[in-house]
Amino acid sequence: MLESILPVFLVISLGVAIRHYSWLPAEFFPSIEKFSYNIAFPALLFAGTAKLGFHSGQVAELAVATLLPTFLVVGITILMLLLPTGLPDTSRSSVVQGAMRPNSYFGIAVSSLFFEPKAASLVMLAMALCLPFVNVIAVIVLSWWGGGKPNFQSVLKALISNPIILATFAGILASLSGLTLPGPVMGALDILGKSALAMGLLCVGGGLVFSLQGLRPVALGYTSLTKLVALPLVAAKICLIFSISTPVALAGCFYCALPTAPNAYILAKQMGGDSRLMASLITVQTLLAAITIPISKLFLTWMA
Repeated sequence: MLESILPVFLVISLGVAIRHYSWLPAEFFPSIEKFSYNIAFPALLFAGTAKLGFHSGQVAELAVATLLPTFLVVGITILMLLLPTGLPDTSRSSVVQGAMRPNSYFGIAVSSLFFEPKAASLVMLAMALCLPFVNVIAVIVLSWWGGGKPNFQSVLKALISNPIILATFAGILASLSGLTLPGPVMGALDILGKSALAMGLLCVGGGLVFSLQGLRPVALGYTSLTKLVALPLVAAKICLIFSISTPVALAGCFYCALPTAPNAYILAKQMGGDSRLMASLITVQTLLAAITIPISKLFLTWMA
């Protein structure tokens, strides 16, 4: 099982080495982060989502297996953060992001190695369902708890201009309407999408932070435990309660077990969140995922 996840960590390690040893100019990572976030990753999401068959039964099951546990865990997390904890508002926004946002680069790369193609497509479908919702929640939370003053116009503008939300919705609409883009266009999108995985994993490695300075250990530990352990366990319990079919349950729980998203760091920087805590969350959760995801898969396979 480790053979499936090792290639992903080798590419991430390459990103770490490029950053640490300055093998490439300092502008390399900001440039590919911007290109990946605004062009390559939206192309991957649109092309992948547009090719999916949205069967009502599977969509309903995946929504129960992914969105319901996400909303439950996020709701509990926000209620806890409303209590007087002494945590700055900017850090609270990063805790919410770290507790719910999935690393899509990591998820797509690992699921293609972990699962058969049909099961891997269910993971993509889970992302298509969930990414708009978690991005909307992230933008709202950052608008409220971030550095700027929240207002309806700024939240709405951030939502309608988010390339990931736009690409996912566009892909869903294309799939539901039966729209088929010309072959050369889809071919170009596929090429861009494949580049997104490599660039995204390099950015994950380049963004890892190995420093204790300014670390918030309690927030870091709580958020990582919530994302990597509590969320997939809640998802597994919900799948049992609602008798979700095995392939959908595996895909949904795998989605919930993913470490938090590198794009959360970019969003935290752009909207005034605690980017230092967000970088630490990405680092810790990405490293721990090498252990927690194989264990989660073994546990879920045993339950099935």
